[in-house]
Amino acid sequence: MQIKKLLPFPPRNITLYQIAFITRSQSLPSSGKIINNERLEFLGDTVINTIISEHLYRLFPEKNEGELSKFRSRIVNGSSLNDIALKLKLDQLVQYTFHSENQYKHIFGDVFEAFIGALFLDHGYKKTQQYFHQILFKKYIDLPDILKTETDFKSMMLNWAQKNHKKIFFATTENYNAKGIIIFRSLLQTNNSILSEGTGNSKKEAEQKAAQKAWEEIHAAG
Repeated sequence: MQIKKLLPFPPRNITLYQIAFITRSQSLPSSGKIINNERLEFLGDTVINTIISEHLYRLFPEKNEGELSKFRSRIVNGSSLNDIALKLKLDQLVQYTFHSENQYKHIFGDVFEAFIGALFLDHGYKKTQQYFHQILFKKYIDLPDILKTETDFKSMMLNWAQKNHKKIFFATTENYNAKGIIIFRSLLQTNNSILSEGTGNSKKEAEQKAAQKAWEEIHAAG
């Protein structure tokens, strides 16, 4: 698999794509800096969310904000992005070292985000959006299947706790960040143990993220 085969148009800066496939475990030193894909992953996450949000907005004019957010979360969660990455065969290009099975569960999805970040820097928003519409939505993202998948992780965790005779609860706090914006932090706990942690711009988002992390870790462990 070659990077050029992933793109519908020639890369202008191949180095960006090469960095997108260097995970943190394989970081490279360069001129006093550490080179890996984490910054591209951060950028790609935002670009993906924007493109998916616009696509859903136009695709479902009758849906409200809450329903659109729920649909988007089903597409951009770690498991879905990991599946997309594997369909694209990005795993054949990734430089990585696994330290746990749970890390394997998301590493390729993270690389997909970094790849999209590289594409955005190399060709801009319009070309990246074109890549989604002409290739990803047609061949690799099964929207009908993804949108019918349940992703209310808080309810799923509560049901899991009930079936396994465990008591779980969310301890959620709010704090201001450096820019004066309220950030919610939720700890999902059982007895005296913390199962997971999530942050978000709302209490609901923070609790859902905490629940999702716990759910995925439990099922990754078998």
